[in-house]
Amino acid sequence: MAKDSIVPLTDYPTTSARKSLSPSQLATLYQTISSCLADIISLPPAKRDTDASRSFVASYAQDAAVQNLQPLIWGNPAELSKPELAIRQRVLTLAEKLAMSSPGFELQILLDLSIIYSSSRPSQMKHVIQTALQTTPSILDTIKRELVPAFTLLLGESTGLYGVRKSAYCILAFLKVGTPDVVRAFSSKEFLVSLAKCYDHVMTAVAQSYGGPPSVQDAGSRQLDDWERIWIETKVDLLDAFHIILSQLLLDMSSASGQVLGVQAERTFDVIFAILDISGASSNSNTPFLDRSLLADYQQSYDLSKTLASALKHAKEKDVRLDLLESSLKAFEEGSSGRKDPGVLKLIIKSSGFPLGIDNLGRGASVKGKGKASTPVPELPLDPDIDLKVSQVLDIFPDHSPGYISALLSHPSHPFRGNAEKVIEALLEGTAPCEEDVRPVPPQEDIRPIERRNVFDDETIDVSKLHIGKKTDDAAILRDRTFIEQMKADILRRAEAITDDEDEASADGDRGIVAFDEEADLERVKVGGDGEESGEDEDEDEEDVAPQPLATETILELAYIRDPKLFDRDAATKRSKARADLRSQTKWSDEQIEGWRIMLERNPKKDKILQKHEFSGNKPLAPGPEPGSSREGAASGRGRGGARGRGRGRGGSGGGSEAKDRAWKDKNKASRGNHNRKRGHDKKMARGAPPPM
Repeated sequence: MAKDSIVPLTDYPTTSARKSLSPSQLATLYQTISSCLADIISLPPAKRDTDASRSFVASYAQDAAVQNLQPLIWGNPAELSKPELAIRQRVLTLAEKLAMSSPGFELQILLDLSIIYSSSRPSQMKHVIQTALQTTPSILDTIKRELVPAFTLLLGESTGLYGVRKSAYCILAFLKVGTPDVVRAFSSKEFLVSLAKCYDHVMTAVAQSYGGPPSVQDAGSRQLDDWERIWIETKVDLLDAFHIILSQLLLDMSSASGQVLGVQAERTFDVIFAILDISGASSNSNTPFLDRSLLADYQQSYDLSKTLASALKHAKEKDVRLDLLESSLKAFEEGSSGRKDPGVLKLIIKSSGFPLGIDNLGRGASVKGKGKASTPVPELPLDPDIDLKVSQVLDIFPDHSPGYISALLSHPSHPFRGNAEKVIEALLEGTAPCEEDVRPVPPQEDIRPIERRNVFDDETIDVSKLHIGKKTDDAAILRDRTFIEQMKADILRRAEAITDDEDEASADGDRGIVAFDEEADLERVKVGGDGEESGEDEDEDEEDVAPQPLATETILELAYIRDPKLFDRDAATKRSKARADLRSQTKWSDEQIEGWRIMLERNPKKDKILQKHEFSGNKPLAPGPEPGSSREGAASGRGRGGARGRGRGRGGSGGGSEAKDRAWKDKNKASRGNHNRKRGHDKKMARGAPPPM
């Protein structure tokens, strides 16, 4: 749409006019107004700052201010749709631009705008008022001459609870977004005294008309009445408005010096002492914000005496009135407990406990079982006289249910909301929506598709390497020799492990002598009388070879096999000859020998160690006579073998040993006879013969 064809703004439709529209028509109206506002804001100032634009802002501010004041009494403010929120934001933006050009805005428009935007956009609204005062300075005089006296009169008259509630809210809203000059205009003695009288006396009289002030004894066990909520919120707004004005007075006094400081101090003390004079009657009360005076509650909340002392720190001399004021303010604290007592405010403090139906985690009423919890149906806001209107409609249409009529009167999207006549007219014409259409619809859950992600989302895929099914590249498997080398390494490792085990077994067996080793014994055995000539060199070499001494472990093992009691730890065993011989053979002390036995008996391989001495081969006979007689007997009686090998000393007459020799021969002639003697001869001849041709 071109800027030349922009539709000019007209006055904002009234509430009654909007209610006469259908929901679709109302949505189209809001969308059109929002779009038109956006176009107007984008125009240059010459085309934007027109009387039509100012008239639209004035009409919208008046209507929206009334809509904002209604929930103060009836509660449950209506939620704005997105087009309505856009209109509200764009109206403030347009008002900010219109305030920069003459003739600016009237005071009534600024008051209406402050009621709308003081809570939602206070900074932007304060800039609008500041710009309007710069464009039209006469607004400040109008505030002093007309607005402040009007509010003074409203606070002093008996306008009822609803009138005082709306007046207090308007005053506080205008002070929140007002400039310091606007706040100073409200700091007149007459206005502040009227505000204090309203807080102390008017509010008490209003409470008495409703049956007395709210009770704080059972604050946590009862539902707060509507008038009690309105009454408490009105007192809070009055106290906040007084705080804004007094803070500005103290700020001016703290920043002044010299004669100006004296003027500011005189003005401030005059106002405070005037309020103190009317607060004497209610100074003996003890419940904060219920039946105490304005200064008593302000002293508890903001510590007025300390604030005054801080504001007068630049004064050359201490003001005597400050001591008098401090003593008066301390009198208000005599009945208090010295701590911040919320008093009657605990009735409206939201954090005083968990609401009914809410657990300590804020999850709503707990339901036992694993079933899906039902979604609570939102309740529609109802006007106080909704029951009366429902009864009026039911008098004409008794067949309809009260719930259906109540939904028609309270549904926010229908034009006949709160209007019984329009509901009757719609029912007569048959244009009223059915009961299913006006039934509250529970909010739908926002179900979004699940987006699955993993760590490979950002990886690039080489499509050329993709394949379907198994990879059967036999040639590649045959070319891959890595697994073959691994198999060889495993085989060699297992073979070495087996060899190591055999070496350990052979090492354990080397300590003893096997029963009969065919090869070794044949080499050691020298047979006599077989017709061979054994040279004397062979005898001499054999005699020169000294027998190897036994190992200490072997000596101890053999001794243990012969007699385990030889290792006992008693004194008789230690003094025995056998123990002495064992000590001389092993060069060990008694403690070492006895300790060796203990370690042997604890060794799990004890039986294996002792078994290797079970068969130790051919054992020599008992020693014969002395060397001289032995040699003599050998010279006369031995055969060809002479005194060598195992046949030494067997040929001659050994006296008592002859019977033993014969018994040994009879026993071993089968294994030590001619059978094996020939085999040893052949082997010896093979070693000594020359190699074959």
